[in-house]
Amino acid sequence: MSTRPATHAGSWYSNRGSELSSQLKGYLNDTERRDGAVSNARLIISPHAGYRYCGATMAHAYASLDISPAIKRVFILGPSHHVYFRNQIFLTRFHSLETPLGSLQVDVEVVEKLHKLHEGHLFVPMDNDTDMGEHSLEMQFPMLVQTLQWRGVPVNGVKVVPMMVSHNSAEVDSAVGMALKEYLADPSNLFIISSDFCHWGRRFAYTGYVGSQDELEDALQEETEIEMLTARSKLSHHQVDVWQSIELLDRMAMKVLSESADDAKYNAWKQYLDITGNTICGARPIAVVLSALQTVRVPAGKTRFEWPSYSQSSHVKSLDESSVSYAAGYAVIE
Repeated sequence: MSTRPATHAGSWYSNRGSELSSQLKGYLNDTERRDGAVSNARLIISPHAGYRYCGATMAHAYASLDISPAIKRVFILGPSHHVYFRNQIFLTRFHSLETPLGSLQVDVEVVEKLHKLHEGHLFVPMDNDTDMGEHSLEMQFPMLVQTLQWRGVPVNGVKVVPMMVSHNSAEVDSAVGMALKEYLADPSNLFIISSDFCHWGRRFAYTGYVGSQDELEDALQEETEIEMLTARSKLSHHQVDVWQSIELLDRMAMKVLSESADDAKYNAWKQYLDITGNTICGARPIAVVLSALQTVRVPAGKTRFEWPSYSQSSHVKSLDESSVSYAAGYAVIE
């Protein structure tokens, strides 16, 4: 089987092409970037929930992406939700990726080239069932096809390299970053990182809370873990509602990505995650790209991330509730 079927069509998003195109095009048309992308915005962070939940936010990232006929290739990095693995990157075995809007072609030559690195132990072929079961990569495929069409770029002129990331050591992240260096430095390549932000609630085993940005900054500076709410917590004594605390946590993650120098971004990102425990499901793919940025930028250089949209699935006010956050980000790479 050389074509990956659209396994989440009909559940996570419509399996009817005209309906799906109308929905996604509507989201893109509603952004401020409908008349033009951001010059040299070659890297985006995009959520991956069902489109009715995150599509409007997602569109802000894609509308910012500097897509033109000069683009040859798009790397798509996503987390693994169902399979745990360490110190490897899973690469698709499929040659094409089906969507209700048309198929994307995999850059088989690049996949094979990566597979040969480190004697085949770093980049490894992904089991087809694992590939088809994962939504983090698939949710980017139809939106990418729609954005290419929206920008007037032929879909068959752009190839993709889907990559699944689980748990890596810092050394392995560095090795992956070095492998991606040549592609990140080449303006004919784009990068999409698939990531939702905070998953909050007892069902996600995360109830982190901060009462203010100052409190959060103090925790990061002093390297002290933030409070976790429990059934004994008296929410009436807390400074802000839970949903506002979640946004403070997410906005700080964005700030770390925006304001840290490129040669410090990776460590700053890891420290932020250690202190807050924020359940950003694409945190590891983000770390891989931060490691790659360290290899292509001058010391103390700064790849600034911008965040045109942010949303939450609900405004949580009690421990009985839960939510998932969605952030759309892009970075300009000169």
